[in-house]
Amino acid sequence: MFKNEKIEAQEKQDRYVAAKCLKELLKKGKNLQIKPTAITDYVDLNCSVVNLKDNKINFNVEIKERNKTEWQLKNYPQAELKVAKYNRMREATPQGTRLFYMVLLNNKKCLLFDMDNLDWTKVDTIVWNIKATQMEENSPIVPTPTYLIPYDLAIATTDCSEYVAEYRSTITCDINQYNYE
Repeated sequence: MFKNEKIEAQEKQDRYVAAKCLKELLKKGKNLQIKPTAITDYVDLNCSVVNLKDNKINFNVEIKERNKTEWQLKNYPQAELKVAKYNRMREATPQGTRLFYMVLLNNKKCLLFDMDNLDWTKVDTIVWNIKATQMEENSPIVPTPTYLIPYDLAIATTDCSEYVAEYRSTITCDINQYNYE
């Protein structure tokens, strides 16, 4: 599979799983709308929901899949987010729209972070040596300023393993064929 095909396949799965998780997490809300953005956009989903007080809330969601060993989970219980990526996400989110960061951890657990109400005093920033392009085998390693967001700052968590299995159970699954309303 070519790099662009791998990226597109991963994006489709992540968006499908994220939409299912949002439906579960926001089931008390009304009129949940989830619209996938273009793969080249800086956020993955544009959403809205009417809360229990009948207020419409607009929010953008950026989704990242993270796969960690048991040792990494124990010793590094943080969600990594490149500072530059966060800045692009913020720029892509209009004023009055909330910004959420969703981490699909080991395709088992979904963590949802409210970036507008995050306690930034608990977030460390490091320079992390990582591949410039994660999906590219021979991508150069570059120093990258990165936020380490503690898992316990997530506003919600849910099991996402069922949704991953559901998505993978069909070869022809396409995010655009699902009605998220």
